[in-house]
Amino acid sequence: MRNLILIAVVFTFALIACDDGGGGDPAVEICNNAADDDGDGLFDCDDPDCAGYSGCQANNCTPECEEGESQCAGGAMLQVCALVQGCNAWVDDTDCDSLSQVCQVNGTTGNAECVATCQNVCLTVGDTRCSNNIVQTCTLQGTGCLDWEDTENCTATSQSCSTVSGDAACINEITCGDGIAQTPVEECDGTDLHSETCVSLGYYGGTLSCRGTCEFNLDSCETFGRCSDGEIQDLYGEECEGVNLNGASCESLGYYGGQLFCGGDCRFDLTQCEASGRCGDGVIHMAQGEECDGSNLSSQTCLTLGYGQESGALGCMGCMFDETACVPKNTNADLSSLTVSAGTLTPAFTAGTTSYAVTVLTSVTTLTVAATKADTYASVNITPAQPMTLTLGDNPATVTVTAESGASKEYMVTVIRLSPNDLSSPNIGMLKYVPAGTFQRDSTPTNLSMVTEFRMSQHEITRAQWTAVTGWADPSDVTVSSGTGDPVQQVNWYDAIAFCNKLSLLEGLTPVYTVSGVDFTTLTYAQIPAASNATWNEATANWSANGYRLPTEAEWMWAAMGADTENPGVTNTTGYLKAFAGSTGSNAIGDYAWYSVNSTSKTHPAGTKLPNELGLYDLSGNVFELAWDWYGTYPTGTQTDYRGAASGVSRVIRGGYWGGPASYCTVAVRYGYGPFGRDDGIGFRVVRP
Repeated sequence: MRNLILIAVVFTFALIACDDGGGGDPAVEICNNAADDDGDGLFDCDDPDCAGYSGCQANNCTPECEEGESQCAGGAMLQVCALVQGCNAWVDDTDCDSLSQVCQVNGTTGNAECVATCQNVCLTVGDTRCSNNIVQTCTLQGTGCLDWEDTENCTATSQSCSTVSGDAACINEITCGDGIAQTPVEECDGTDLHSETCVSLGYYGGTLSCRGTCEFNLDSCETFGRCSDGEIQDLYGEECEGVNLNGASCESLGYYGGQLFCGGDCRFDLTQCEASGRCGDGVIHMAQGEECDGSNLSSQTCLTLGYGQESGALGCMGCMFDETACVPKNTNADLSSLTVSAGTLTPAFTAGTTSYAVTVLTSVTTLTVAATKADTYASVNITPAQPMTLTLGDNPATVTVTAESGASKEYMVTVIRLSPNDLSSPNIGMLKYVPAGTFQRDSTPTNLSMVTEFRMSQHEITRAQWTAVTGWADPSDVTVSSGTGDPVQQVNWYDAIAFCNKLSLLEGLTPVYTVSGVDFTTLTYAQIPAASNATWNEATANWSANGYRLPTEAEWMWAAMGADTENPGVTNTTGYLKAFAGSTGSNAIGDYAWYSVNSTSKTHPAGTKLPNELGLYDLSGNVFELAWDWYGTYPTGTQTDYRGAASGVSRVIRGGYWGGPASYCTVAVRYGYGPFGRDDGIGFRVVRP
């Protein structure tokens, strides 16, 4: 029984602790009244005292709203968000209809509120009117609506309510003609114009006066006109009038489009025009073809437009580039100087000459080619790198000049390092070594010529050398010669062999030639025949002598084709086909020979064109060269050191001359000339063992 009583007591206490709202001990939490009944800071179902209350379902509440929110329900009911049984829910708060109002959601706060329903009696706050001599003003009433409200009783001030220019006011009784302009009813009165003039009223001139009706007399003003009078007053700067644009448009004003309007000041309203742009607005309208605008060059300069570095400033004119100060890139790819550290350039440097040669002794193993560009903005590249290491024979160097424009020009310098087998004469200069070898002399493969080694003068004998060696006058025709450095001409075969013996004697060598009865030591030029002479025709040669002589035709041809430099020790089967001495099949004859196309009808200094593969100059062109041989038909088959026919009427000449065509300059072409004949196109060079 005691246990039953105890259980009953505990159960009763639990019921009291979780009261569902029936009141009782204030220290006990009431679970559904949204209050902190027991003062522990916890409300309703949040209080552990309500854990057993069936209306509290911990952690299973789905709120309908958030605290502080409100809404409209049923059109007129204002609901607020409240805590119901531990969960936020919508609760009816105010019936707006009972207040003659409606429930509306405030667009600013997003919450509902009761607002009055009314109808505006007037339209704009601040409007005025007269009503029963009372000035009334449109005001916002407490209901939220606009209505007229009495603001001034004109009767009380012994005035009259009057509406002037739309505004109501209490004014004194007005008498037109009293000389006092009482505004706003009177515009003027007599001479009292209320400080107005035609100009202050917007006219461009005239004299303002007052009519008897106390209104302005604008007749004089109107003769001057004003903006909005329907006429365009050009004299006063008007551009338009209303819809009258005087024929103008955005396009006619220089804009690229848009709609032109007339402003209230009778001047063009360019707002839409300016949106389309125009030349001169500082903006580059590329779609309209503008390149620039004023100082706005879009970061372009003469240089970025592809002009040269000598250009001035790029300008802008008519929104197109003004390239007046721009200078085209320089196309000058010339050199102003070309030098070598050893030897002498041949020919002497000129900017227009692009092919040069220089001969150095065997002891010279390195050489530097230096060049200076003629234009500051050009560039120079020399290959191979300088200084260059020299091998025996030809050592080509290329100087490439690239102009600012990109145009280029090549200067070729061939450095010829002499072989130890070359000889040097104090009187005629270098004699180049020509190795022994075999060559095919014509189109028949079995017609071969074998030649023993020899040395050939690098240049044709010059006018100065002729005089220095012989002591005789220069026989040359000076009208077809540019100077004493040119090959000697107007010499015959007899003259040539006499020179050879004279040179041999001068250098202490054994003379090669013998002419019966002739002492070459004392021989004078006058003693040499100018007509065919049997004694001189029977001259003999001592082929074992170490003196100077004329080359045989086979020796000349072998030297002219470059001997076997292309394939040393191998029979040269194609050299006879060369178009000129030094020809590779792709180079130009004008770089190697003086002939009718480039000679200007005269001889030129020996060695001013390029040499052939052996370093021999002018074997083609300048003057024909005399050979030892009588002119005749070559025997067939292989010939060794062939020295020509036993007799004949003319001696062989080879190589072409200044007045002849390119066909005279070939390696194979041969002509004959009487041994006594002297001609301004014939000279010679010499050889020795």
